[in-house]
Amino acid sequence: METGRRRTIPEVEILARLPLRSIARFKSVCKRWKSVIESDYFRRLFGSFHRSSSTSWSIMFRTEYLREMTQAIGFHGCKTWDLPKTLVSYIMPFQEYPNLPTSEYYYIASSNGLIWIDVFVSRIKNKVYSYKSFVGNPVLQEWVEIPQPPNPWVQDKHPWYPSPYSGVGMVTRVENGVVSSFKMVRTVQMELIDRRDEGMYLWRVCVYSSETGLWTFKQVFSSRPVHGGRVDSPVNLNGVLYLWDRYLFSNGPGVLVAHDFYGADDQCQVIPLPGANDEHEHEHDDEHEHVRRCLTTSGEDVIFIEVIHRILKAWRLHNEKSERWQLIWEVVMPSFISDVNCFPLAMNPFDTDIVYLWDRQHGCLVSGYLQAQEFIVHQESEDGSSSEGDCCRVNTSGTEGYMEERCDGVLMLSQFVLPSWMDSVPRPPN
Repeated sequence: METGRRRTIPEVEILARLPLRSIARFKSVCKRWKSVIESDYFRRLFGSFHRSSSTSWSIMFRTEYLREMTQAIGFHGCKTWDLPKTLVSYIMPFQEYPNLPTSEYYYIASSNGLIWIDVFVSRIKNKVYSYKSFVGNPVLQEWVEIPQPPNPWVQDKHPWYPSPYSGVGMVTRVENGVVSSFKMVRTVQMELIDRRDEGMYLWRVCVYSSETGLWTFKQVFSSRPVHGGRVDSPVNLNGVLYLWDRYLFSNGPGVLVAHDFYGADDQCQVIPLPGANDEHEHEHDDEHEHVRRCLTTSGEDVIFIEVIHRILKAWRLHNEKSERWQLIWEVVMPSFISDVNCFPLAMNPFDTDIVYLWDRQHGCLVSGYLQAQEFIVHQESEDGSSSEGDCCRVNTSGTEGYMEERCDGVLMLSQFVLPSWMDSVPRPPN
């Protein structure tokens, strides 16, 4: 018979088994607990207990003028965070300006659990809005106000007010599993210049770095133009922004213009999308009028999806220039899905087996499980969202509002994915 006392589980180990939403509240109990929770040891201990748990995510539309912030589909019931509601519901009402109309909040971009929003707080002379930019984690209600970028036109008599669409995107740097810094990118101008006797497009941007707390101007060169004012958010992964471009009057897939904002190079990569044919890209092909495409990410991969006449194909981007894209799926979709009005929206942020589509003909969102070739139609509920399981929310009416006018191009929705640890929002040194 064992006579020794049963080992007492330390309070730190008990705390590490809780979800992050609960742990965040314990940080304010006392300085000792705050110090313990913010230690590397506690973060590793928490990770060991929650290794098999997923995290919360949301697939968002970038906010258009006078539209409300809209989530297409999201998952919030993970054990890592234990959220009782969807991620978008934590953004509004915004704690700094709780009485503003929801149409005055613009979701610009997201990267590794941080989101960038512009808040239009007042109207001033000449019908120009005064706005403020914030980057933060809405679940933790931790926000950093970003200073306004400098005026690029020093000689201009009129002040420069970038529109909400001048914000291009955001990238982050992750070190040891923690977001250590972020950069925000705003387009200033784009013009064709002559450089070394070769025609190059100049993409002039203003970049904010959390490491310095400053905006700096940067000139980036590309053999294809960069349209930084597009409605869709560019895809970002590992510090790189991927923007889409296509020749005017072309029905082909076009190219990606990619730039690493943590790198030292001033050149963009131009990456042809699968199926692109430079020789015939200007030709008008009726067959291509019904092709629906999207660019998304899943895990550590950039994914390109194409749907035409119920044939769904998905490719993974490779770093090898000789073979940029690897075909990972080719699936025939069932007959109940529209053959010409089915738009791929995104792939699951963690599982390349799951894809999300919008069937415009029937006004519904569809989940596709590609390995099993099973497709599920999500119906609208009375409150404007439907629940798939207890933790997945589908916004059919909101998605319909954004998708009713889409016809071609490459759709790029923003993935707001919470990290597996409650990183503090990076701030510049005091």
